[in-house]
Amino acid sequence: MDKIPLKNWVLVGGALNLIALIFALISQNRLPPQVPLFYGVPAGENQLVKPLFLTVPALLSCFLILVNLFLARLTHNDFLKKALVVAGLAGAIFAGITTFKIIFLVW
Repeated sequence: MDKIPLKNWVLVGGALNLIALIFALISQNRLPPQVPLFYGVPAGENQLVKPLFLTVPALLSCFLILVNLFLARLTHNDFLKKALVVAGLAGAIFAGITTFKIIFLVW
């Protein structure tokens, strides 16, 4: 982690993912049997998933952060390193917003 700039932003992104993941798991009992997740799909049954799938955005965002950290370690360009860290944080923010909005929409 010594070669990664903006380490605190990486930690914030990881914390946001962890909070969204825990909140999605805790709210499983209060959610209906199916919740909308895939808004890009035409309206209907294809948008609905089981509540456990609300963990997918946070898990994908964690994967994005890990891939970006790996790529940042490979490059020597400081600007690119910072851009990768910021992209991971943005992914975490958007994943958190998506998860929380869906949960509060159907709650």
